[in-house]
Amino acid sequence: LLVISITSCQKVIELDLKESEVFYVIEGTVNKDSLEHFIYISESKKFSSDNVFTRVENAIVTLSDDINNSEILTMVSPGIYKSSSILGEEGRTYTLSVLIGEQTFVSNSVMPSQVEFLDVLFINDEFTGGGSKIAIPSRLDPLGIANSYKFDVQVSRFKDNEGFIRDSAIIIQDDEFSDGLYSQQPIFGTLGSFLPKDTCRITMMCIDENVYKYFYSLSLNTGGAASPANPISNISNGALGCFSAQTKQTLEMVVPE
Repeated sequence: LLVISITSCQKVIELDLKESEVFYVIEGTVNKDSLEHFIYISESKKFSSDNVFTRVENAIVTLSDDINNSEILTMVSPGIYKSSSILGEEGRTYTLSVLIGEQTFVSNSVMPSQVEFLDVLFINDEFTGGGSKIAIPSRLDPLGIANSYKFDVQVSRFKDNEGFIRDSAIIIQDDEFSDGLYSQQPIFGTLGSFLPKDTCRITMMCIDENVYKYFYSLSLNTGGAASPANPISNISNGALGCFSAQTKQTLEMVVPE
């Protein structure tokens, strides 16, 4: 009985966790050839709080470009602001300004030239087996120009027939080792390999260098990072999040057997 009582004792350790400051989180994009762009504004939460994030209303959100077009966005629902007159064009610099109370947050993003999303190839996943496939987006990277890419992946499983599911992984690539080359870099996400007859939908976005740095630093915090930290935002005055002017192309195909 004495042995049992000793081994069953548990000491409760209370961690003295420091509560982080609440920040504004601003996220938004300007997409090529579109007039409609959305900006999302919320507040971060303290560690001890729930995961219900407060949407920020009554902000003054302005979107402009480098040829003197400017628009004050309309809030279409709490924390969601919509532009309807600024055209997304390659090579343009876009400026986002957000006024919340007496605080102003500013971000600039240059829309890169579009690199053509040529095809998606599939090769056998020898590690997983069972006929599963790895997706390989292909593109011809322009010579002498630094290019960065972000991918959005969705899959509709043939056997499930439940519609498209989005991969939650941060999938980014650059041309450090493929400048000027026909690039075929496989992509790996949280959904795993694709199976024959699955429908695969992949969107490739050309993003500027600062946006790439944001997603790269964000990716370092996934997978149980030892010392997590806020990613490198391209928005001023201590706001979290990212503003991206980007090109966007989507290919959809059935995975071959």
